[in-house]
Amino acid sequence: MQTLRSFVNFLFFGLWTAFMVSLAVTLGVLTRDPGLFRRMQRHWASGLCRFWGVELQVFGAEHMPSDRSYVVMSNHLSYVDIVVLFIALPVIPGFLAKRELTRVPFLGQALRSGGHVVIDRNKHASAMQTINDAAEQVRDGKTVLIFPEGTRGDSATIGSFKKGGFHLAKSAQVPILPVGIRGARDIFPRGSILVRPGKIEVHIGESFAPELIADRTPGEMIPMVRERVMELSAMPSRS
Repeated sequence: MQTLRSFVNFLFFGLWTAFMVSLAVTLGVLTRDPGLFRRMQRHWASGLCRFWGVELQVFGAEHMPSDRSYVVMSNHLSYVDIVVLFIALPVIPGFLAKRELTRVPFLGQALRSGGHVVIDRNKHASAMQTINDAAEQVRDGKTVLIFPEGTRGDSATIGSFKKGGFHLAKSAQVPILPVGIRGARDIFPRGSILVRPGKIEVHIGESFAPELIADRTPGEMIPMVRERVMELSAMPSRS
């Protein structure tokens, strides 16, 4: 039974993603609306949550006014995190994604059309240039979501944070918005292809002001933001 459910989940995800990407790209061209694809990402995510039986609760949305841009930093334990954050965050974010994801059918098109920022982790100079390019886009109004642990964790703890997102926020002179996700690991754990129905909570915290970030190095900001993400996600430190 679980094998059948896994197959149905995988099939629906592929077909729904292919359909929504094709529809959004086509409508964007016909309407000449460059922002349509970004808005359609919410519909894509909502459809997946309904099919999977995921109940989403959002707390602290008032901490993210839609009249400015942010660097959002969240814990990351499941691919479902990406789906629920498209729905939960008042400002639709772009993702800081690794280049390998552009090779996935339809996902690559979605990353390009959705205005997401792609980084080649194997090329440090290229990655730093991408951070600088992303900072310019954030200053122009784009909100970027980063998982500062760098990858999905495989335990119920928070790992160490990488510095890239902090360099981005400092360069762009925008707030860092901490976010904690609870429950995603139980619904879609790492290494599994079975999505289980259940409840996920997204807790949005108060942002760290640009003035605070400007006066501190990334090394000084990391413990502050990490501690807040730990509180919001109700997860302890890995070390």
